[in-house]
This record gives sequence, structure tokens and C-alpha cells, in this order.
Amino acid sequence: MRNEIIKNRLQDPRINYRGENASRLDNLTDAVFGIAITLLIFNLTNPNSFADLLTFTKTLPAFLISISFIVLIWNEHLEFSEIYTLNDTRLTILNTVFIALVIFYVYPLRFLTLFLTNFFFNTDIEVNIQGDQVPYLMVYYGFVAFALYFVLFLFYLRAVKIKKALKLNKYEVFYTKSQKNRLLIMFSVPLVSIVITLAINEFSFIWASVAGGVTYFLYTPLMIWWYRKFKNKANEFAKA
Repeated sequence: MRNEIIKNRLQDPRINYRGENASRLDNLTDAVFGIAITLLIFNLTNPNSFADLLTFTKTLPAFLISISFIVLIWNEHLEFSEIYTLNDTRLTILNTVFIALVIFYVYPLRFLTLFLTNFFFNTDIEVNIQGDQVPYLMVYYGFVAFALYFVLFLFYLRAVKIKKALKLNKYEVFYTKSQKNRLLIMFSVPLVSIVITLAINEFSFIWASVAGGVTYFLYTPLMIWWYRKFKNKANEFAKA
């Protein structure tokens, strides 16, 4: 599937795609993502009655949100591996940590999405959590999200360090550094959310929960700012 997606996706002619053919490590990573999605499916309520069927149906929003986040992380890995490949010892080690985090990510992600489904859609899916525990759920999720994006950040940092071995051209060096900066934003927001949640939780667990969640809206202005900066610089390369 990875090879078919790479063949059919729009590619930048200024970039040499070194990993168009999936390696065994790529296939292993894809298999782990498949396991992660399978874990999400098997943890859904088993409908043995009509009431169970209704409960099962109510889990659909949480399931779709969870799948979307898993696919988003998988696409990050795909984009890196198709450009740079993973034929490097340190990248292999980072990839091992990455796939371990993916499996670890499944349960906090599903728990959080089920909780939010109950909150926003007024469903009665069984999620055992007390109100004063919600900030710690936000911290738990934030830590795993931070760790995943931080490892991806280290991927690009490593690519910059071995740019000569990878034979990166000037545009590829710029692109790699830009993606590194983007992932700096991606892992910084969960980190900020954790700090804000813990700080406000000293006074109010309700406001700590709200503030911890609202912090993620920082992604929108920050990513718009990053994209405009990236696009302007990329256009300069096009003119040159």
C-alpha cells in the first residue's frame, strides 16, 4: 500500500525521493500502525444486544477521530522515509522508539476521544474517570503526543546532520530544516499544554482541563505562520 500511495501522490520535482521502494523497516512500521488500528477496533464494544449496538454506534465518532490521528502520524513517517530512507543506524534506533510510542499512543488516544465524545455528544459510553482526574488525562495524552512529534523532529535533525551522506541539494537542505521547524511547533504545543494544565490545576481542575484543551488551538495560527514562511522561501528557490 505504501508503494501505491507514493506512486500516486504529488511529488516536488526539486526533491530526490530516495525511499520510493519500501524497505523491510518501512514494512515493519506499517505493520505496527496496522496493529494500532486493530487494537482500536478490538477495544470497541461488542454488540450482543440492541442496547449494545446503540452503544457501539456511539463509539463511531471516537473511533474515526482516533483513526485520523493514527493516519496523520503514519503520513509523517511516510513523508520522511520516502525522501531520506531509513538506512542509518541512528535513524533505525529512532524508528524503533517511534513504533513503540505508536502502540503506546493507542490507549490514551482512544480513552481521550471516548471522553470527549461523551462530553460533546452527551453519550453514555462507559469511561471511568473522575472530574479531578481529567487534567492528568490531558497531561498523559500531551506527553505521548509530545514524544511522538519529538522523535519525528529528531528524524529531520539527523537528516540535516548527514546531509552530505544523503547528498541533499540546497533546496532539500532548506526543506529538511523547514520540516524540522514545523515539527518543533508540533511537539511544543503539547508541551505548553502540559505546563499550563499543571499550573492551573493547582487552583481549579475544571479550568485546567479547559485550558489544556484550548492550548491545542495554537496549532492553527502557528502552522499558518510556518506555511507562509515556508512558501515564500520555496518560491525564492523557484525563481532562482
